[in-house]
Amino acid sequence: MSIDPITIGDLKDHRFFVPSYQRGYRWTEYEVATLLDDICEFSTEGGKRYCIQPLIVKRRPDGAFEVVDGQQRLTTIYIFMKIAEEKTEYLPFQLEFETRENSQMFLSGLSPKGKIDNDNIDYFHITTARDTINRWLDGQKIRYIAINDLFKRLIESVFFIWYEIPSDSDPIAMFTKVNLGKIPLTNAELIKALLLNKDNFNTDINKRQTEISIAWDRIEQGLRDDSFWYFLNEKEQSGTRIDMLFELLANEHNAKLSSPIPTNQNYFPFLVFSAALNSTPDKEDFVKGLWGDVEKLYAEFRDWYADLNKYHIIGYLISSGVKIAEIFALTRGKRKSDVMNALLEKTKRVTGKYDLSTITYDNANDRVRIRKLLLLFNIATLVCKSEKQYRFPFDIYKGETGERIKWDIEHIHATADETDEADDSFGNLTLLDAQTNRSYQDAPFVEKRSIIIERESRGLFVPLCTKNIFLKVYSGNLSNMDIWGKEDKEDYKAAVDRTIEAFFEGRFGK
Repeated sequence: MSIDPITIGDLKDHRFFVPSYQRGYRWTEYEVATLLDDICEFSTEGGKRYCIQPLIVKRRPDGAFEVVDGQQRLTTIYIFMKIAEEKTEYLPFQLEFETRENSQMFLSGLSPKGKIDNDNIDYFHITTARDTINRWLDGQKIRYIAINDLFKRLIESVFFIWYEIPSDSDPIAMFTKVNLGKIPLTNAELIKALLLNKDNFNTDINKRQTEISIAWDRIEQGLRDDSFWYFLNEKEQSGTRIDMLFELLANEHNAKLSSPIPTNQNYFPFLVFSAALNSTPDKEDFVKGLWGDVEKLYAEFRDWYADLNKYHIIGYLISSGVKIAEIFALTRGKRKSDVMNALLEKTKRVTGKYDLSTITYDNANDRVRIRKLLLLFNIATLVCKSEKQYRFPFDIYKGETGERIKWDIEHIHATADETDEADDSFGNLTLLDAQTNRSYQDAPFVEKRSIIIERESRGLFVPLCTKNIFLKVYSGNLSNMDIWGKEDKEDYKAAVDRTIEAFFEGRFGK
């Protein structure tokens, strides 16, 4: 298996074979123009290069390469080269088609300009792409300079990730995997192929590949646990979940490269590790070290998850918008006590100074802070009150915050209740999912309590402090359990202040 970045210029004299299971060229004006814009706008300063995507191929007995994925971009580049050919006298590669001989002849004989050809669907899309490229070139300041600039960028600074599958692989199975639902190769899949390349190992090739593969599957399985994943992340990963580990490690390795990869580059982690691997004299030692770092990082995250104090504090920070990379940097190389102090200091900065007597829901600027404080009150209660057997369910909290149900800042005593004036002060606010909140709307306090107790009895999540409020756990006077009055509000605010103060002072389990 071969997997390397390869420029368009490196494809000189290559022959590409488009098999029958591939559809014809179908890019629209939008895809063509977007590719040209991206290439043109990318800065090549300092030798930077633009990565298009993986080009997945399989070597054929006749020396050509069967295109498994990447045909559309490859064909678009070829069409531009046909337009530029009369000035550059250069074509970087050849395209052959298994079942579209007429389309192959049409493409190889394509003139730089002409009308849209409607004779068949392939001709239509090819000539539409040519027309789009010509209009794009005409839209630049000077056409011939635009052609020369784009040509130079393509030859020198634009590259595919060359992904050559083994000769005994099933290309149709790979094509189906990559194209079913337009699922691209992820950084993790490219990195896995990069690390497991047999050329990286001097001895015991199968043993080393098997060891890494088994450990890889174990880590991926662990990351599929939503309770663990959403403790560390706000949302689902766009690729595979193990990508998170490689993204963190890629930043460290990138800083050591003589020519660092731009962090906004497509497939940034793969390109970093590919460059690092190619520059090292001992590939086997590099793979061993990198995989060791992956396993250590995963083990560290599992330790965070197992330590309920760290779990709750880090979970709160990530829920408040702190990136895991920042927490990772904050905890690296520190003793356990120093880590806790650093996390608490970070939590103080994230929460900011506050005064519960002045915070109010009717001030839109206060609402983000109110939400943070309500979440922190729940977290601090769990950490400080010895309820270590209870783990705040970030997966449920974030799942409901995401696509399904949002969380409301709930008025404990309904603002529209005609028995009293509206109250937007903190003492009348708690955290509740929108579905429950809107289901009882302006119901009296006692009815709300019944609904919340019934919801929890069905195994549905109600934040601990919200439940405590409706059970009047924070109230000193229990003579009237059916009303949330002024004394209740003051007692509640005092409980929030005490609990968060104890939390920031590190009085855990007390």
